[in-house]
Amino acid sequence: DDHPILKYYRWFWTVGDGWNALHTALSKGVKGNGRRDFWTFFDPAVRQPSISGAGGGVDVISHWTYTYPDPQKIGMCADQLFAMSAATGKNQRVMKMTQLIWYRSQTAPIGSKAPGEVVAWEDHDPEAAYITIAPMHLKEALWTKIARPIQGIMYHGWQSLVQTDSPSGYRFTNPNTAPVLMQLIHDVIEPLGPTLMAIPDERSEVAFLESFTSQMFARRGGYGSNNGWEADLWLALQHAHVQTDILFEETLLTRSGLSGRKVLVMPYCDVLTKSVVDRIADWQKKGGKIVADEFLCPGLKADFTIQSFKREKKAAEDKDKVLALAKTLSGFALPQKATCDNPEIIVRTRKFGDATYVFVVNDKREYGSYVGQHGLVMENGLPSKGIVSLKAESANVYELTGTQFIVPKRTDDGSMSWPVELGPCDGKIFMITPKPLLGIQLEAPESASFGNVAKVNVSISSTQNTPTKAVIPVRVDVRDASGKLTEGSGFYAAENGIVELSLNLAPNEDPGTWEIRVKELASGMEAVKWMRVGK
Repeated sequence: DDHPILKYYRWFWTVGDGWNALHTALSKGVKGNGRRDFWTFFDPAVRQPSISGAGGGVDVISHWTYTYPDPQKIGMCADQLFAMSAATGKNQRVMKMTQLIWYRSQTAPIGSKAPGEVVAWEDHDPEAAYITIAPMHLKEALWTKIARPIQGIMYHGWQSLVQTDSPSGYRFTNPNTAPVLMQLIHDVIEPLGPTLMAIPDERSEVAFLESFTSQMFARRGGYGSNNGWEADLWLALQHAHVQTDILFEETLLTRSGLSGRKVLVMPYCDVLTKSVVDRIADWQKKGGKIVADEFLCPGLKADFTIQSFKREKKAAEDKDKVLALAKTLSGFALPQKATCDNPEIIVRTRKFGDATYVFVVNDKREYGSYVGQHGLVMENGLPSKGIVSLKAESANVYELTGTQFIVPKRTDDGSMSWPVELGPCDGKIFMITPKPLLGIQLEAPESASFGNVAKVNVSISSTQNTPTKAVIPVRVDVRDASGKLTEGSGFYAAENGIVELSLNLAPNEDPGTWEIRVKELASGMEAVKWMRVGK
């Protein structure tokens, strides 16, 4: 633990290079003007080894991801950001950026010969170095990152999304990408965004260790790009439906680091400190299980050993290797809360109160004609279906992305299951509650005056008319006397089944009878009230 070179690298990456202190000073300076609504962020927060402190004292940390060859990788980078926040201990929020550009060299190299005729964009702009992300990759990346409790969504590369007059290295090569993003914002982010931001993550029984010591002494680490073997193992765990939390060594050594963990996945852990080995060995003696590769340091012994592999830069063959590894991992009986009988459908859960939220994302893809002819990226999605299962005593299943109630079936092992059918690179979100949603109550004043505030309360209840212990998406439409939508209309998150609104009535509002209509987007229940507005 006190090796001089290790001590130096710890100092360098947390203090020595000066960046973290600079970001802290900048954050304090920006917020020193008296404005309380300013917040600061830093990216790329995990373009460094797995050690705490990135961004210093900023409020939010972020990072960008290129989705090739596998859009699921954006989830690993997001998980690393949460691991960074946990290790730093400042409760920093997390944003996630998708790059709208693709490096040509990694997707459709200039000068490389591909079978078939030259596609239109290559013929029109043969020297383009940065091209537009494929539409289906953008879609899957969005579903993957919102399956995590991120507090912001970012995109970079405007010039590759729309046609512009200004010269840029970013080229507009795919006109189908922007409409897909617009549809996702309209159909998913606007109605469900407030709810998604309010649902916390659920601590997993499986942890995935990223070792700073091994990164320094064995030259390991993904540095935010995640192109190595450890990333492929993480991908395989997703296909095996084993949800993991990424851990840094600092977090592992805390009192709660391995508390409640049943499995520790340890890729590329060649060199570990004595304190880390002792902590893991003690945890293992108490029943913890280690999944590791052939590089595990000799101070520990794995309960399950897997063999690493290297990619061939052939997208289909490389994914087959990942899926084969997922099948191997499935044989280890690792903890799973939610599963699917289709490994191409990724499953992830979060929890609020009594409700469990199940996110499903379709990763079934094939080569297309945009860049697929080069064999480096499978950019087109395919439809996929399967049976999702969740361990639960009772389950009332609501599809939040489709506002419908689903009756699950009880399986032989006591789980609740229901079918899912997904379009290419698409996703869905299900809310599962032990008690059904049975009522929606809307309270609003019968009359209100210009220049005052009208209080509106919404309550969604289950049995015995008690508010539901869940976060439920709600749409509120407030229309004035002429039928026009007014301020206060929009989408809200009913935390613990409750939404409280304050409608500020301006002096120049339309007088007359206003309508307040509320719809919860889980089962589709509605309520309406009318309010007389005047002087």
